[in-house]
Amino acid sequence: MTPMPLPPEFLPVPGSRIRVTRAWPVPDKDRLGIECEQDGQRRAGFYDHTGAQLQPVGTDRRLPGLEPVASSGTVVSHRPGKRAVVRDGTSYIKVVRPGRAAAILEGIRRAGAFTASFRTPEVLAQDDSTVTFAALQGRSLHDPSQFTAAHWRRAWTEVLDAWVHAVLPEQPALTTPPGGDRGLAAEAVIPQHTAQDEAKVLHRWAHLVTPYLDRSEPLERLVQEVTAQLQQLPEAPVRPAHRDLHDKQLLWSPQAGPGLLDVDTACRADAALDLGNLRAHARLRALQGGWGPQEAQTVITAVDAAASRLEVPARRLAVYERGAILRLGCVYAVRPGSGKVAAQLREVAAQPGFR
Repeated sequence: MTPMPLPPEFLPVPGSRIRVTRAWPVPDKDRLGIECEQDGQRRAGFYDHTGAQLQPVGTDRRLPGLEPVASSGTVVSHRPGKRAVVRDGTSYIKVVRPGRAAAILEGIRRAGAFTASFRTPEVLAQDDSTVTFAALQGRSLHDPSQFTAAHWRRAWTEVLDAWVHAVLPEQPALTTPPGGDRGLAAEAVIPQHTAQDEAKVLHRWAHLVTPYLDRSEPLERLVQEVTAQLQQLPEAPVRPAHRDLHDKQLLWSPQAGPGLLDVDTACRADAALDLGNLRAHARLRALQGGWGPQEAQTVITAVDAAASRLEVPARRLAVYERGAILRLGCVYAVRPGSGKVAAQLREVAAQPGFR
């Protein structure tokens, strides 16, 4: 069977063409959600065998809160039907479906363990479909070109020191966003993300992207192998976790220190979850060409030092890293221009050294 079509890197629009920046499979639909870059903003839509169906910039039928805030700001991120982010001066507005903003605030309350050692964005306002955050000072740890080699090492050392400090307490604190209810913070339940949960996430992504891959690729067998490794891990202490920790979630400045974004995914998990994800993203950035070998190794060294401080066994870290690499190999499989890197990630996950 022929794989489902993927969008090209560029789509024609009247008088020009626009770059497709990201794509996501739509569950139970034979189409992809896509995000494009047009005139400095992000424009979303869908792509299937008939071609692209783009929405006007700053609009989304399932995100009615987007258009009012986009009219005076810049759309910097947009996953159609799911969420968008608008930059408005010195603030960022996260837009979700009506009724979903409360989940963001609840997630922030769960992330109290991280607020003692990381700077996190201040909540300025909220309604049922938007949360407005103050901009956070610092340079993104996604882009090493903004750092000297010494500052790159210092930044990652300080970030992992802050992360270790955050996860060391046996019981994490809860935080109350400005204007929030302290009673709700006290009652917030911090969910646990287990190795079984991580296996389910991997299975979900593999299921979503399989129609877009060559049928000869043994993805299902590889997913089953990684799942078995995750399920066979002995029990470990659960600690505060970000759950989606990677370079784009991290900021640093010499004066202010580490900053952490998107903490609403906070949970309790094996320390190897966040550390394995950081290691996997270091491999990804090196394959993408954005990080040189030494820059990637600096990150891996800092991650391994943190794992040692927490006495995370090397084998345990490797299993979580392998799962994250394979997941990223699925996530990037449908992104235009990323097919080669995604295939390389899946090949890395299949290497004997991970077994």
